[in-house]
Amino acid sequence: MKTGTLNRLATIQTPTESANAIGEPILSWSTFATRWIGIMPLSGSESVSAMATGSDVTHKVMLHYTPGLKAKMRIVCEGRTFEITSVVERGYRAEHELLVAEVTD
Repeated sequence: MKTGTLNRLATIQTPTESANAIGEPILSWSTFATRWIGIMPLSGSESVSAMATGSDVTHKVMLHYTPGLKAKMRIVCEGRTFEITSVVERGYRAEHELLVAEVTD
């Protein structure tokens, strides 16, 4: 991975569940890490193969290896939110490749 391709600063968030005043669960997000990432939209063929896994994957994200990174987390970058659907370690703790789906509210 070329360092120049990691050109966006992003916040990785982890879900945190708490309870409101009447005991109902509330999902909130807390910062797990801040990392430089490279984010690329998937090409047509990559998108088709990603959809075979049953998820609506829209982008691929590259970043340096981050211990504890999981598929239940999300990335917030430049006002956009991406749910992590897949985490793949490349090399021996060298980098992570993530498949993500952009969340549109």
